[in-house]
Amino acid sequence: MGGLVTMELAASQPERYWAIGLVATTIEPPAPAESAARRERADAVERDGIQVLVDYMHTGVYGPDCPETVRERVDAMMSAAPPAGAAAALRGRAERPDYRSPMAGLDIPALVCAGSADPWSDHEVTAEIIAHLKRPELVVINGVGHLPNLEAQDQFNDVLRAFLRAHAPD
Repeated sequence: MGGLVTMELAASQPERYWAIGLVATTIEPPAPAESAARRERADAVERDGIQVLVDYMHTGVYGPDCPETVRERVDAMMSAAPPAGAAAALRGRAERPDYRSPMAGLDIPALVCAGSADPWSDHEVTAEIIAHLKRPELVVINGVGHLPNLEAQDQFNDVLRAFLRAHAPD
């Protein structure tokens, strides 16, 4: 959800930002079927507990070579989340706006990062983001899923540091 928060903030007050990072996110609003599925999952999480969401996330959150320590840490974080908060986040994602137009008007560097094994922020989704940015810089980290910043922490941090150094205001 960090990418959605970033786009919302940058769209609402673009003068405050000199660069943005969009990691494993989407720029488009959800299709009706996706919205319905997210609402149904939110209801199930409230009714049956957080494990419903944890089980669903296992369908794609991790790449095939994700370190076991990362899996354990993320699973523990997800499992500790309050069901009401997780359900609210699911409903929020079900109602996310279309960020294509606001991002097309933003003239700042944008780091767009995805994992090659991410089934949600896949090539098509990432290409749509790139198509609506004036100054995108795409980085695809091979073999990682939806959490490139955790699965390939050193590589991600190197990319992020280089991006920030290249674009930091004088």
